[in-house]
Amino acid sequence: MNQTPKLPSELSYASHGKNQKSNEKLEEDDLLLNGESDRDKYQVVEASPTGRFYRFNDELGSGAYKVVYRGIDNESGCEIAWNVIKLSRLPKKERRRIAEEISFLKSLKHPSIISFFNAWINKPREEVIFITEIVTGGSLKQYLK
Repeated sequence: MNQTPKLPSELSYASHGKNQKSNEKLEEDDLLLNGESDRDKYQVVEASPTGRFYRFNDELGSGAYKVVYRGIDNESGCEIAWNVIKLSRLPKKERRRIAEEISFLKSLKHPSIISFFNAWINKPREEVIFITEIVTGGSLKQYLK
């Protein structure tokens, strides 16, 4: 995507815990350990084909085939998990299962299972992207301890 989508006004830098500071000027205490500022983390770097979902520059986690980013649902105003599967990293056998698993996820409706919202293929980047409810508060392993 050549142009960075504009943030809706309700998603401005100030709405992410920086109410007392100017949107234009970052101070030393705004810097994170990895050198990024809060403003960088909440920069919109990608939008869904319909424009309903935005992906922020904030990676939540990654695995062998998937990277998860923080995003926002523009209809509800809720944070979402923007999941990216690089098709080039998947064995051919696993690629066939993606469509089946997405169809299965769409059909699941249970309060103990994360909600699935949408999915699409980004052909130029060879990615499958799917949007789910975001779950924060650590891993299942940490929870079980």
